[in-house]
Amino acid sequence: MIDIAKNEIRNRMKKIREEMPEVFSVETSAVISKHLLGLECIKTAKTVMAYVAMPYEVKTDFIINTLLNMGKDVAVPVCVPASYELIASKILNLDELMPGHYGILEPKKEYLRPLEPSVLDIILVPGLAFDVYGNRIGHGKGYYDRFLSKVSPKALKIGLAFDFQVLSELPVDHYDIPMDCIITERGMIQTHKYATAYKK
Repeated sequence: MIDIAKNEIRNRMKKIREEMPEVFSVETSAVISKHLLGLECIKTAKTVMAYVAMPYEVKTDFIINTLLNMGKDVAVPVCVPASYELIASKILNLDELMPGHYGILEPKKEYLRPLEPSVLDIILVPGLAFDVYGNRIGHGKGYYDRFLSKVSPKALKIGLAFDFQVLSELPVDHYDIPMDCIITERGMIQTHKYATAYKK
């Protein structure tokens, strides 16, 4: 029943995203980027993993370039379809990327620089839907849940989403790993972990 419910949400969100005007995506992504880059946790982080956006996702090019200019170690995910796993690979600039699995931009072979998940301070996570408790629904292959199970307990998991992607509650499986906060164009949705770690 949980899988059926998740698939219904996936299909609904895919349809809404595909009807989203490009100008909305660009302008709203810029607002979300500003919210994210103003966070204290971003300013103090040493190593950040950022997804490279596919169509209809919150755009991350500006975020990645800004993090690199701030002197952060920046990694992007590399898909391993045989095992449905992700590898975090450090990049020096976006020119090192080319379309890889599923059409997602990934480092060219000569620029693969794998990092251990345990060194990541922050992971920026995409999704089709989130809820106010930090739960997330992705595309159903489990790449991120497998990866996030390996990161340090101190690492912050931040979902990036358009506000319409955040629902009141999602169906959850035991293996689903929630976000510590979600950033939308309206600002931050905090969970207990983020609020405790970064009190102002």
